Amino acid sequence: MIPTNITSIRSPILFIVFNRYSAALQVFKAIKKARPPRLYFAADGARTKEEWKKCNAVRSIIELVDWPCEVFTLFSNVNLGVKLGETAAMDWFFENEEEGIILEDDTFPDSTFFPFCDEMLEKYRDDTRIWNITCTNHMTKYDRNNAKSYHFTKHRYGAYWGWACWRRVWVKYDVDMKVYPKVRGKEILESHFLNSEERDEVYNLLDHTLNGNINSWDYQMDLARIINQGYVIIPNMNLISNIGFGQEGTHTVNENDRRSKNDLVSMEFPLDHPEEITEDFKRDELYFRKYIRTTHFRRFKNLVKNALPSVLDEAVTPFFRSVQKRMGLN
Repeated sequence: MIPTNITSIRSPILFIVFNRYSAALQVFKAIKKARPPRLYFAADGARTKEEWKKCNAVRSIIELVDWPCEVFTLFSNVNLGVKLGETAAMDWFFENEEEGIILEDDTFPDSTFFPFCDEMLEKYRDDTRIWNITCTNHMTKYDRNNAKSYHFTKHRYGAYWGWACWRRVWVKYDVDMKVYPKVRGKEILESHFLNSEERDEVYNLLDHTLNGNINSWDYQMDLARIINQGYVIIPNMNLISNIGFGQEGTHTVNENDRRSKNDLVSMEFPLDHPEEITEDFKRDELYFRKYIRTTHFRRFKNLVKNALPSVLDEAVTPFFRSVQKRMGLN
């Protein structure tokens, strides 16, 4: 049965915004229907004087709260960027809350996302094997064969597009990845990977995050999860639609990205829980091949760009972007 009247949820919500009013308003309206008891509203600062108009418009959304709710705001006066800005927001959230739900201004949830997170947060609150609940599911066709409501994996990377977590996990997070040089190539990481392709791809992601080529916060979370051998809970239907693909996105600029899907399916309740915490290695390998492994186009693009001087590298970037957009490549 799918609940039709979700009047309120128990969990607090952290809502992270920046400068996209239309997208942020859509997500806020979904939050409003869930009526969380506490709402943490974090907004990064503008990069230019002209951008402040957009940022201030987004910040005004918090004035639309009209249900019984404690509201907390964190408004930055400077632009911290995705990496430091979102990390600061989540530090703030988990300093004040033991657990909760995190949404960004481009992660639009199905209405059942909220009660699903509520139940998962409570059920696995004290189970230290569980790292977080991530509600974006790119492989819904595969997962429809599973009669249970959700599954577990240790092989999910990035794409925290609507998720929930506990303070007990966040305290193990390190945005600077100080431990990574010490454990790279060591058994604690090597024993994690399904195959050599996954190892090479994940090391590539972590290397680029450490040296600053990837300006994000999420692969640091994956590193901490691997080291602590944590599981991710994923619902067997997609509860989040990323509405941020396009030119205004930071890491989701390609509208034809294979992860850009609008296939929300409501969760049915009561939930059918798995009997034990196990992995489906066949599913994990398929997910890696479809959504994590670098495509042939990206490999070719990187090969060409890495062989060019920096001036020529910048010159060919618009060409590769136009090819990606026209052909729907990644």
